[in-house]
Amino acid sequence: MTLYTYAKDAAPGISNCVGECLIQWSPAAAPPGAGPVADWAVIRRGDGTRQWVYRGAPLYRFNDDSVIGDAKGGGGAWHAATFRPSAGVVLRAGISVREIDDAGGVTLVNHSGLTLYVFKGDAAHPAQCAVGGDCIRHWIPLRAAGIAVPAGGFSVISRDDGIDQWAYLGKPLYTFDRDTRPMDVYGIGIDPRFQPALIQRFFMPGDATIRRIVPLGDILTTVQGATLYQHDRAVTDDEGHNFREDHGSPALGRSLGTATCDSTCATTWRPFVAPANALPSGYWEILTRADGTRQWAYKGFALYTYADDKPGDIHGNETYDLVHVPDAAGVDERQLPGIPPRIGTGVGALFWHAVIP
Repeated sequence: MTLYTYAKDAAPGISNCVGECLIQWSPAAAPPGAGPVADWAVIRRGDGTRQWVYRGAPLYRFNDDSVIGDAKGGGGAWHAATFRPSAGVVLRAGISVREIDDAGGVTLVNHSGLTLYVFKGDAAHPAQCAVGGDCIRHWIPLRAAGIAVPAGGFSVISRDDGIDQWAYLGKPLYTFDRDTRPMDVYGIGIDPRFQPALIQRFFMPGDATIRRIVPLGDILTTVQGATLYQHDRAVTDDEGHNFREDHGSPALGRSLGTATCDSTCATTWRPFVAPANALPSGYWEILTRADGTRQWAYKGFALYTYADDKPGDIHGNETYDLVHVPDAAGVDERQLPGIPPRIGTGVGALFWHAVIP
């Protein structure tokens, strides 16, 4: 649900929403044991409850918001809390930031919105990717104007070929020639020395990663290369689905939980197990199966590998089956806020597909 900030909370970390204000607004509750990390803090309210604070601003829910995506409380002194990872980052002309899921975080982009990559070779000798080599045919230096002024994490490197090139945190910046549209990150995995220029990396379990698999593109896999799948609703009566567009909402995934794959199913679709000391973070949650096993979920959906896959295989993609949804999950999808009645009651069609970042 949408979180809000209150303009009258002028002093950092102090909530002025008390009394009648709390009839419409509920403090964003921080669970026991939660503590400060990065931009986040926790305050204790007068009634003893604990409330999340983001960059000094206490966070609230509007009680009239009923469906995921509602933002009815915006206006006046109340504003939807915005996530601006670039706040405080000094940028240079022609360089901005964009959240790119396939890159695994918030990334620097050029004036056209194309992904920027950092070169993690010897930054003191940028000629490693210099004119005439195979590298330069694919990796294009981000030119700095003659009057460019270094600032923040940005500096200028003078290359042996006479080009002045921007660098970030001492590492030269490049675009990749196969990236032709914003959000493209075809440079991932081409050369280990080149990585997206992330200013904030999203959380990911240590045994998961993003890999490009032909013909699906960037998907989540285990570090050993096993494709990760989710059990999703079949959204149309047509054969085939574009899983990069036609996939269920996090609310649907949470309602289904692990119940659509019982112990018999789990011999073929193996739960992606979360270690005993793992903690949920960002898009990643931890579900508990009927046998007590802890299982990773991503954007609401439980994750699995497919028994017949070898590393790099996608044999489980677009595998269809029937599940008695109300009996399995205890929830009729038609009763979920904001979700169209596509499965309905009784037996519903579900399908397995690879997971996009």
